[in-house]
Amino acid sequence: MKVLKLTALALLILLSACNEPDMGNFKPGVANACQAMPAFISQTGIGQAVAIDTQQRGYTGLRLLNPQTRKTWQHPTWDDAGHVGAFTRDKDGNIYVAPTPEVSLADNPPALQNRIYRIDAKSGEMALWLELPAVALPSPANPFGTMGLFYDCDTDSLYASSLAGSEPRQAHGRIYRVDVASGQVQAQLEATDAIGIGVFNGVQHKRLYFGSARSSDVFSVALDASGNFTADVRHEFALASLPDGNSTSVRKFEFAERQGQYVMQAKELEFGFRLLAENNPRKRVYRFTYQVGDERWQFVDARPETGG
Repeated sequence: MKVLKLTALALLILLSACNEPDMGNFKPGVANACQAMPAFISQTGIGQAVAIDTQQRGYTGLRLLNPQTRKTWQHPTWDDAGHVGAFTRDKDGNIYVAPTPEVSLADNPPALQNRIYRIDAKSGEMALWLELPAVALPSPANPFGTMGLFYDCDTDSLYASSLAGSEPRQAHGRIYRVDVASGQVQAQLEATDAIGIGVFNGVQHKRLYFGSARSSDVFSVALDASGNFTADVRHEFALASLPDGNSTSVRKFEFAERQGQYVMQAKELEFGFRLLAENNPRKRVYRFTYQVGDERWQFVDARPETGG
């Protein structure tokens, strides 16, 4: 009888281990360090030290800006998506852009907002890359679709958050994992209204961090070896509970290594599913440092945002 109990226990442990997802063995640290600058920049004549500018003051779409000379450059196709918000680059220098309505829907019809556009690294031409599958299309009641973008080098994945189809009391948004090589959606995190998203390789797991569109809360979900979502979702922090914090949402995450320490910056946005709420002139950046021992982020300070 004792032998049978041990055998049953061993079988239970074996079955449990088989059900556990393969979490991979990723090197701890920044997950998008392989991002390359596009080759077409050398053909623009404004220099190599340029920034991608999406402030859209006096123009629509995005453009290149040389901060030193103030020279700018814009491909004729870069206003085809209307006003834009999030963008990211992959390992080859291709740029991915999310259309985001601002004050008016004239340049951003709701039905065209749950998309991702791609700027070719060689030619600089922008074209529609992917139409994301949604529970329902954006509408005048909620004109927002794609909101956040983040590229992960390890799995060659593009993550995108979307608010398409969400209602005042019901979250229908999704976070998608798109395989960049095929351009196909491989996984979805359902019923999740998120704006900013970002991936960081922790000591234990690769995790995707996301800022709620409905509160100042930040959550994270563990990713498996392929970059797909697991059931391990946890609450990280809320901006409103931090010293001098705000009841805003996180619109963008940035990760870096500085002096041997990993740093996260969370950029805020006053958001309420209304167009005018996108224009928040007093945005701040919340800074955190990674605590290796308990795999958590420790708040450092909050400062006025000076960049994009």
